[in-house]
Amino acid sequence: MFVTPLKQVHIELGANMGEFAGWEVAMNYSSNIEEHLAVRNAIGLFDVSHMGRIIIKGKDTAEFLDYVTTKNVLKLSPGKISIPTAMLNYKAGFIDDISLLMLDDKEYLIVCNAINREKNINWLNKIAKEKNYSIEILDITFKTCMLAIQGRKIKDYEEKELNLNIEQNSFLRNIKVVDCKVEIISKTGWTGESGYELILEIEEGKKLWKKLIEKGIKPCGIITRDSLRLEAGFLLYGNEINEDINPLEARYWIFSLNKGDYIGRKELENLLEKGVEKIRVGLIMKDKGPLPRKGNEIYSGNKKIGYITSGGYSPILDRGIAMGYIHSGFFFLGGSVKIKIRDKMYEAKIVEPPFFKK
Repeated sequence: MFVTPLKQVHIELGANMGEFAGWEVAMNYSSNIEEHLAVRNAIGLFDVSHMGRIIIKGKDTAEFLDYVTTKNVLKLSPGKISIPTAMLNYKAGFIDDISLLMLDDKEYLIVCNAINREKNINWLNKIAKEKNYSIEILDITFKTCMLAIQGRKIKDYEEKELNLNIEQNSFLRNIKVVDCKVEIISKTGWTGESGYELILEIEEGKKLWKKLIEKGIKPCGIITRDSLRLEAGFLLYGNEINEDINPLEARYWIFSLNKGDYIGRKELENLLEKGVEKIRVGLIMKDKGPLPRKGNEIYSGNKKIGYITSGGYSPILDRGIAMGYIHSGFFFLGGSVKIKIRDKMYEAKIVEPPFFKK
């Protein structure tokens, strides 16, 4: 198991450590609900060093990435935007969903799911070799750490407390944040709130973490990160998406057909013509009570029509919420279904995430 480089910093703050995606990470520091609401109402700080950070560089980098990802890489400009995109297999299933940053004309950064880091590197090497692309792949995950600052009151901290002023959809390199050197900072996040993700050398990351805590930003763990992403309707690899799920089933509009050929495109076009049998939905429990969890079955009447992929408690709605897949013939926003929890049926409504007002 890998260990976050900030482990000792977390222990000093009283964090409960645990395992996620093959990493030992901070699970929580206080009440999960308290941490959750800190982000929704104010601001929170996360250690996301478990996420993969992969540099791709070389003369064929742009063309290579345009072929292995689903968005138009050739339209990117250095420092201007971080795009959510994906790498698909030849059946249009998700190898991974990723963030892609263009650092300069021949150098890009991929930020990926921790569980897929090694698989992604092997996949990229395989395609580069098969297609004879001249590129170099560098895994910088273990040479750096990564922090995320997220929250509804991020504006209150940007300039006065953090010395930040980043325009929308841009990112910066080699800047100072609270007197700490940040290698890359991007205006992205995974909570449904505004914020930043920062990549730093490990010792600089430890310094910055402590400085941000001193400024009153609440530390939050991976459990809170998961409840926030569920409330925001964001998909988690291994739950909502995997190599057997395609973007149309997931209703994950992370691809473009206004670009050249890429892996999975032909199968996507076929699926657009013939349709899909299952589709992802959001679900809100009608009443307070048992919480829906991954693996619970979804019914329409006495007919099983699907299954839950992620479920839990929404502090904003004060009831259970979930995402899952149902047979596409039963997809109707506002429609009612039943979720089987511990051999009893509980009513839920089909909704369109996010589950809260931004």
